[in-house]
Amino acid sequence: MLLYGVALITPMFFGTWTIGVFGLIMGWLGIFALEPFVAIPWFANFLYFGNLIFNKLNLKTKIGMSVLTIIFAILIVGLLSLPDNAGGNNREVTVGIGFLIWISSFIVLLIGQLKEKNKNVG
Repeated sequence: MLLYGVALITPMFFGTWTIGVFGLIMGWLGIFALEPFVAIPWFANFLYFGNLIFNKLNLKTKIGMSVLTIIFAILIVGLLSLPDNAGGNNREVTVGIGFLIWISSFIVLLIGQLKEKNKNVG
């Protein structure tokens, strides 16, 4: 959760100073704009929090959700530009430090779940 929180206050992309919380708030617009490289990664947040909240799920399901969360999140790499202003100009971007921290929070959760699975097996 700490990594996720840090990702919300760091720049998501190189080429713009857009921070993670802005992406979280505005990501739903990707659904209406039919932008899969915005909408699908935005759904990764729901999978992540669902994975944290629903402790009653079996471990295999939680691991599957974590893998799906990472797959969804990686799709943001396909986003090549962001609106620069209301005039319709776009700015070219690449994933930045905020993205790396954000996806690290998903990977840390998956590693913890895999360790738990191995502990239960052995």
